[in-house]
Amino acid sequence: MDGTYQMLQDMIDFHSTRMQNLRRYYPFFCLQNTAFHLFKEGKYAFLDMGYITLAVLRYFIEENQFNDRALQYPEIYAFLSDVLTRDFGLSLPEAEEKELIDYIFDKLKNDGKPFVMEYFDPAKKAKAAVRMKLIDSVLSGNTVLYHITADAIEFYLDTKEIQDESKISIQQILLEKMIHTKNFKGGIDVIRRINSEVSRLRVQKKEVLALLGSNVFDGVRLLEEFNQTGLRWLSEEQKLFAHNMELMERARAKAEEALPEERDAGALRGIYQLETELKRAMANHGELLSDCMDLQLRADEIIRKYKYSRLRGAFDFRAFVAAAREAGDMSLLSHLVEPLLLPRLHKQFSLLQTDGLLSPPAESGEAAEPAGATDEVPYLFEDEIEEERISGNYTAIAKTLFDELLLSERITLSELNRKLVIKYFDGIFRNSDYYSFLVHLCQKKEYDLAQVQKKQETFLEGILAEMLREPSGQKYKRLKFRLVMEPEAAELFHRIAGPERDAVFTTTEIVFERMN
Repeated sequence: MDGTYQMLQDMIDFHSTRMQNLRRYYPFFCLQNTAFHLFKEGKYAFLDMGYITLAVLRYFIEENQFNDRALQYPEIYAFLSDVLTRDFGLSLPEAEEKELIDYIFDKLKNDGKPFVMEYFDPAKKAKAAVRMKLIDSVLSGNTVLYHITADAIEFYLDTKEIQDESKISIQQILLEKMIHTKNFKGGIDVIRRINSEVSRLRVQKKEVLALLGSNVFDGVRLLEEFNQTGLRWLSEEQKLFAHNMELMERARAKAEEALPEERDAGALRGIYQLETELKRAMANHGELLSDCMDLQLRADEIIRKYKYSRLRGAFDFRAFVAAAREAGDMSLLSHLVEPLLLPRLHKQFSLLQTDGLLSPPAESGEAAEPAGATDEVPYLFEDEIEEERISGNYTAIAKTLFDELLLSERITLSELNRKLVIKYFDGIFRNSDYYSFLVHLCQKKEYDLAQVQKKQETFLEGILAEMLREPSGQKYKRLKFRLVMEPEAAELFHRIAGPERDAVFTTTEIVFERMN
């Protein structure tokens, strides 16, 4: 009896929530069932309004979100004209085509009104209604700009994810819509889906490593697939995280600046909760980036060892003869014999040359070369070559650090490493100059590059002074910054395989802060 009561109570309590979820599909089926039957006496009833609806929504997502631009009606008109011509083979006079496209677009935006779905609410024992729009519009000057709604994006994602884009990026686009519409509770659900996707990618990384250890060929195929679906969009995802965090900070500042009697306590609570979840998601995403770098390093090492083992087996003569015998084709032995029958390349002295051994050498007729005519090739000692390499590597890393400090007042070593990976790939972490640069840099807690030009107290400052004399180093002359060590954040930082076998370096998190 208690179980039956609980079931009935669940039906009543959650019915409204289920209707809220179902409303995203309601406009699609309204358009699918009633679009063309009454237009022009059913002349265009063969057109599939469901396909046209999804095509237009995908077009809006591409332009509004990926290209960050609103659409005007002439652009939408041109897109619908291409769809009708390409997919349905329609070739209509201009006036008739305009009338048809105007009708289709009016249906999609429902003449500017929301789609209304009515239902019975058993909790309130009364009829209720939910509303939804697919396309919304704003007036900018004398131009009407159209954009897709957050509900329409959710509906499209429920039908099928956009295959060519990152799922994390798509969810962040939806999160941006949630923040703009102040739907902070829905934003928390979106961030949890992002965390689920990050967790899935981290588990997939472990599966790739496990498969590489047992079957290199299958592991390499899975690694390539993982790189395409998991690593391809990491940089874009980080930009979206930063953008959404900036939106959250603006929303929080605006809510906190409101007068006490105008503050919405529920909205403030939702902002704080969403901001906390977003920070947690950014930390998880940073760990995913470290995992991906570790995966690439370990995968390269596994593949390299496998190549060496395969190379040794390729020159096993007994195995080669056994394989030829098993195949029943002794002509394969020609690959072993033919190299032994190559022409003899050893040089011999001809006896015909003995007649000229005692003859005086003939005058060559060559004039003496005047003094100073030859160009001397400068000789570099090994220590000079080493210093030149170190100076070049230190300068490249320092310029990357200084460029970031000119753009922002604060950057961590983790963020700097991501920039270095983008510019020089992950091979930089197998270069010992990277670690020695950090050691030299940490000898001082503050740097004033204007003073470095006048007086150099360390080896690194000598290299920096040379860099500042170059035309490309002029923009850094007034830069001042400090180093702040954060040992408590070391566990958030990745471990990097070193150049020696089985060597691992662990670096402490460093914060670089601009002082001017």
